[in-house]
Amino acid sequence: MHQLVTAALDAQDYGRAKQLIKKWRKAAPKDPWMLLAIGRLQEGTLQWDAAEKTYLTFLKRVNNPKLMGQARAGLKRVQQSREISRREALDEAKAVLGSEEPGVLVIRPPKNAQQAAVGMAEVLRIDPYMARLQLPKKGLRLQRTGPIGEMQYYGEALEAAGIPTVWATIDQLKAVQVFQIKHFQAVSPQPVVVCQSPTGQMGSLQFDWSEVTQIVRAQLPVFEQVTDKDPRGKPRRKELVQDYVQVIDLHVHGRKIILRGCDRTYEFRKSVALVPEQTNLTSSRMRWNGLWQTISQGTNCPTLEDFSNFGQGALEMIPLLPYMPVYLALDRRKPSDWDTALQIYSTLLFLQHPGV
Repeated sequence: MHQLVTAALDAQDYGRAKQLIKKWRKAAPKDPWMLLAIGRLQEGTLQWDAAEKTYLTFLKRVNNPKLMGQARAGLKRVQQSREISRREALDEAKAVLGSEEPGVLVIRPPKNAQQAAVGMAEVLRIDPYMARLQLPKKGLRLQRTGPIGEMQYYGEALEAAGIPTVWATIDQLKAVQVFQIKHFQAVSPQPVVVCQSPTGQMGSLQFDWSEVTQIVRAQLPVFEQVTDKDPRGKPRRKELVQDYVQVIDLHVHGRKIILRGCDRTYEFRKSVALVPEQTNLTSSRMRWNGLWQTISQGTNCPTLEDFSNFGQGALEMIPLLPYMPVYLALDRRKPSDWDTALQIYSTLLFLQHPGV
């Protein structure tokens, strides 16, 4: 039987080899040569994962140097073939028209973190422990940036490994229209906002609270330069977080827009009253909290508030991306990548909504 199966495998007659192995397994289920033949069959039919598992199982069970040498050779062939297949698939993805456009790849929490970490390590060629650390427990994580063809390739491979993914081009993110809320003229029965369009035009917009499909709430750090001393007592400049900017994005998918409000740019003096018995002495913080209470009471949709983790993980990759407008007129000393991270986060969530 060993000679017959070997002849069939050498001739790449995998159908006959499979039939012979079935008979062999019934006649001699513990024959080590049979397990080697199964590995070769899986290898010949491009079942790389199954062949690798079979060869590794064989090496654990068998202590014959000659047979172990054949199993190691088979294992090496499988790993080399899988790498060649991976490179060919990646090259094919890159060759598609438009695949060189810059894009992003984002991952979501998997159902089975331990299993997903193993798959992620294999796809990205990293250590399983490092893969486990990179898997988000909630929300989104910016995993990679680069040509969209490459992002799609890795996204599909990670999806197959049980990791939910999102990928999009920068142009797709830029295409989402973000209107900056200046102030509310009314909040009931229908809200009316004075806002600035992406092109800078001012106008008013009336909508219904039921049109808001999801809300993003975020805090953006504000930095200041302070003078400190190093361990040797020499003065040094360092950047510290001074405060946080509050941002609310209202996603209105029916109109294909995001309405963005910010506590630092909101025109409280022109706004409709946002808290009961509001006076000129009512603080901006109280009015902003009043606006949020009004929005949360008027809407009935998910509120997404896990931006901070996304932003922290995205900071090192944002400098690699093309410029993106952020639609936040903050008086910063210098541009902050936190603002760009919010733009990526909110527009990605907007594009992933079923209403798009």
